[in-house]
Amino acid sequence: MAKNSMFELSEQLENKQQQDRDQIEKHTLSELKRHAKHLRDGLSGELGTTKTVIGGHLDEITGLISTLETTTTELSNDTRKALTDDLNDIREASSQNRKAALASIRWGWLKYSLPALAVLAIILGANWGLMRWQLSQLTQTQEQITQAQRALERLPQGVKFAADGKGKSYLIYEKKPAIFETQSGEWATELNE
Repeated sequence: MAKNSMFELSEQLENKQQQDRDQIEKHTLSELKRHAKHLRDGLSGELGTTKTVIGGHLDEITGLISTLETTTTELSNDTRKALTDDLNDIREASSQNRKAALASIRWGWLKYSLPALAVLAIILGANWGLMRWQLSQLTQTQEQITQAQRALERLPQGVKFAADGKGKSYLIYEKKPAIFETQSGEWATELNE
């Protein structure tokens, strides 16, 4: 009777621990999905803004270049050579700016993912700590169950332990015990006849 209630307690603790683990996993997964969506939205917005700005600047530069090319044909050879060199410099600078913008976009995700990784590390650390605490609680409970089983095994032959489930415990004897009062005023029963 006591072994069944101990087994049920152990099963309840195991079920509760599994439910806690499942709940922590669900919460962690939803947090990661939320952070991934936030990261994706932030990167999409930043990429769109950067593309728009770069496109606008490129249109301006292209307009300037075509204006300069038109003007260049009307100018003298020295001026034309100077303007051509300047146009080449502008094209090179534009190319370098484009490369720098792309590099910035490539590494821009880092500023969004670091907080998400920190939150994930905290969640995993808390999960590990909770599991360690639950393991220590289960170990303590198992030790108490083992001690109680040893105490029950030490009962003499013909004596059993029973509990009514309402908080009361009883010793059950196969034969009616002889009860007597000791010299100190305490009550005793003889276990071996």
